[in-house]
Amino acid sequence: MPTPPAIRHVRKLAAVILLGLLVSAAVVAHRPPRAPDQDTDMIWREVAWRMPLDNWGQGRAWRATGPGGTEVLMLARTKTGFCNCFDGIADDTEIDRIGDVDLHGDSFTPAGPGEATSMGGVPGRKRLFRTADRWNGTRHVLAIVAATDCKAVVATIVSDGAISPAAEASAIAVLTGEPFHQWAANQ
Repeated sequence: MPTPPAIRHVRKLAAVILLGLLVSAAVVAHRPPRAPDQDTDMIWREVAWRMPLDNWGQGRAWRATGPGGTEVLMLARTKTGFCNCFDGIADDTEIDRIGDVDLHGDSFTPAGPGEATSMGGVPGRKRLFRTADRWNGTRHVLAIVAATDCKAVVATIVSDGAISPAAEASAIAVLTGEPFHQWAANQ
């Protein structure tokens, strides 16, 4: 006995739906997982500069909550005439000399060699440090220094936990944004 047309349509529709579900499941299964630090959109809030005054004066400071609820602090300021005017920030010695890592602990050690980076198209270097003092314990400090025409932008990102690539990228977005760019140009 032949199958009625209505039942054939229902079977075809069921086959198409099943095929669609299988394809969807395959796509989801083969999609690379998102890293945990990509799931957090950091919202930076400007806070008061609370570092001791020195030859370079105050800068600007922000706080954000990073992945896993870790608080992240970012400080940035300009320093004019203290970097290599010809080569910019060419090596780790420049970061060690003009970076503001010393503001975040009594003793600090590099976690490894620095690497080339840029901040809004301005070449520079970044280097991760671990700092320690009797009040705050061990902290992670990422120093980023970019310079052009004898003027450096010195930024430090500080956290009690590891500084994720997403936190770094988010901080760089603040530093390359128009409000900070205008402020730094007027310093």
